[in-house]
Amino acid sequence: MRLPGDGKADAKDAYVIADQTRMRGDLQPLQERDEIAVDLKILTGRRHDLAADRTRAINRLGAQLLECFPALERAFDCAASRGHSSC
Repeated sequence: MRLPGDGKADAKDAYVIADQTRMRGDLQPLQERDEIAVDLKILTGRRHDLAADRTRAINRLGAQLLECFPALERAFDCAASRGHSSC
C-alpha cells in the first residue's frame, strides 16, 4: 500500500522482487511457451467468453419475455426441460 508522500515506488518494488528472486531457491526460470499451446489457450478462452455471452443473452431474453408475457412461465415448465428446444 502506498501512502501519500511515498512517491513512485518502482525502484523499491524492483529491489524487493530482485531480492526475493535471489534469496528463494524454489523459483524456476520462465520457459518460452509453445506457440501452439498459446494459440489454444487464446482460442479456448475466447470460446468460454462466447458461451458465457450466449448464456447471458438467453437469460436476458427469457427475463424480457416473462416480463412482457407472464403467462409463459405457467405454459412452459422450463425447469423440467433444460437443454430442450421447447424453452
